[in-house]
Amino acid sequence: AYEYTTYAAACDGSLLYTADGKPRGKIPSQIWPTIRAFLISIICMGLFVVGTGHFPLLDPSDPQSATPVVLTAEFLSRPWIYRYLYQWVALFFIRQKYYFAWKNAEGANNIWYAGFEGFDKDGNVKGWENASNTKILEFETAPNVKTLSAMWNMKTANWLSRYVYIRTGGSLTATYGLSAFWHGFYPGYYMFFLSVPLLTFCERIGRKKLTPRFETTGSKWSPWGIVTMLSTSFVVEYMVAAFQLLSFDWAVANWKSHLFFGHVLCFVFYAVCSQLKTPKKKEV
Repeated sequence: AYEYTTYAAACDGSLLYTADGKPRGKIPSQIWPTIRAFLISIICMGLFVVGTGHFPLLDPSDPQSATPVVLTAEFLSRPWIYRYLYQWVALFFIRQKYYFAWKNAEGANNIWYAGFEGFDKDGNVKGWENASNTKILEFETAPNVKTLSAMWNMKTANWLSRYVYIRTGGSLTATYGLSAFWHGFYPGYYMFFLSVPLLTFCERIGRKKLTPRFETTGSKWSPWGIVTMLSTSFVVEYMVAAFQLLSFDWAVANWKSHLFFGHVLCFVFYAVCSQLKTPKKKEV
């Protein structure tokens, strides 16, 4: 998904050529950008098929009606750490089907230059990001919700930011509410998307009150960066289960099996951080 003008420019050739038919620069080959995206999509599909076979979230025999694997009596009798790590791994493999679809589509767009960004004023190639809808490594290692959202379904995220978030004065409820509505009417969609603002509020106050105290290098892979990365993933994986379980009863039962820790931690974190003084710039 991209702006119509981008699509039109690829269709009429104006992305590559001027009005008099001259190339805007040295036109690069589309072979590697196409094959690269295709190969990544195949790897992701393989991970999805094999991974979800070993770590199913729903009952493979009847995912619509049968009790999900993570809600069976046998599964719930296991230690909490096992259950949560299992869910974490299961959701990782489920994400591979989205990576497959987006990377496959990216390759399909690149083959006819719809994914090509064009040339700068000096005729240099800008890149091949027009059809890129996700950055897998950046998403999987996101240190905060802002980065997480920006790296997932990127073109839709850009559209929501430009046409909903900005136009509603920065309303997270409106932005995530519309995102849930776009997905459909399963309760799990709304339970997940309307929980995300809690994480965003915590992220904002944490960046304001804690990051200046603990972050000294500015690197994503600093000790503080790794802490934020793991904590973001830890809570998001709890909340996003509702998105996959779909049913209100199943989503609540899953959250309950984890003692609603994601929501509780958000409220506690926000309450505690609200009492902290904001570090002065000279302390940073």
